[in-house]
Amino acid sequence: MIGGARSQVEVTEERATVKQIGQIVEQLAPKHLAESWDNVGLMVGQQQMAVTGIVTALDVTEAVVKEAIAKGCNLIVSHHPLIFKGLKQVTDETALGRLVLKLISHNIAVYSAHTNLDIAQGGLNDLAAAQIGLAEVTGLEVTAEEGIYKVVSFVPTTHTESVLTAMGDAGAGYIGNYSHCTFHSEGTGTFLPLEGAQPYIGNVGELAKVTEDRLETIVPKAKLQAVIDAMKEAHPYEEVAYEVYRLVEPSKVETIGRIGVLGDTLGWEDFIELIKAAFPQGRARFGGAKVEAITKVALCTGAGAEFIKAAAKAGAQAYVTGDVKYHDMQLAQELGLLVADVGHFGTEVGASSLLAAHIEMKLREQAITTIPVHISETQSDFFFA
Repeated sequence: MIGGARSQVEVTEERATVKQIGQIVEQLAPKHLAESWDNVGLMVGQQQMAVTGIVTALDVTEAVVKEAIAKGCNLIVSHHPLIFKGLKQVTDETALGRLVLKLISHNIAVYSAHTNLDIAQGGLNDLAAAQIGLAEVTGLEVTAEEGIYKVVSFVPTTHTESVLTAMGDAGAGYIGNYSHCTFHSEGTGTFLPLEGAQPYIGNVGELAKVTEDRLETIVPKAKLQAVIDAMKEAHPYEEVAYEVYRLVEPSKVETIGRIGVLGDTLGWEDFIELIKAAFPQGRARFGGAKVEAITKVALCTGAGAEFIKAAAKAGAQAYVTGDVKYHDMQLAQELGLLVADVGHFGTEVGASSLLAAHIEMKLREQAITTIPVHISETQSDFFFA
């Protein structure tokens, strides 16, 4: 979610549905950011079910489900998808099947935000960069480059504000930390309603001249259709005149992983202590090269060994991730890169607090105080020694 942008989810009562909580999560981690192989969104449950309480967790485990039941919560928001690949059967003969059946029998929904939360600005990778204390943070590996479009609509001046608001609420006009950015200029529109038309202004067979605003705004490709639909819905005319232009610049680049600079140059021994302190729930291992002067650090939460070369190419002296194998460390040594393997759990357990903080903030903005949000107290690393 871009700071300062107005909420797109309007909850008008002291309650919220599973769908509305999902939309709140998507303000932080839009679903279109997810990798093509990923599975995000609602895993189990009913979209229109009223939410009584929420538990956020890294994984949906038997312990987390029992915790949700004990706390009277009927929604679990997780980072790792409960269902990652297609299920052919849901039976009590598998651990996943038994878990899904238990969720259904207790009317508990599960919503997951995975690689979309990793990639999102202000998401899990940015949280890890903040834990390390990195400055001048940028993306490490490009996952998508999204085109930007200009949408132009011609609106009677009486409806400029309502059309502008509808388009902005649908995702138009985001520039940096600002939303609903538009430009409009006044002019005269003409049209001649023909037989069978039902004009909002004017009469059939008579040329109409209307004072209109030319309303211009920018829209990312992923939200283009939604913005056009919102524009048409808010527009008073029977036939809406509008134009769409593909812009050469700017384009929106999405990235996974982050790279930034430390406040002070550190030797490899001091860097190790920094990482242990930054990820206290991790089971840190260190390998690769013993770099004497570390100023630039790259990272990728979860299993990010595939980006070791990218980190070295970007000029990092150290790389922080999880699930690193022996030959990955060998490669890092050859590249002169120190690698900190903090573990999958260690780098990503912060997702539960990040999701909880975001959901609570958005609920408070809507004056919803009756839905408790709990960070799971039972989640733990699957490695215990």
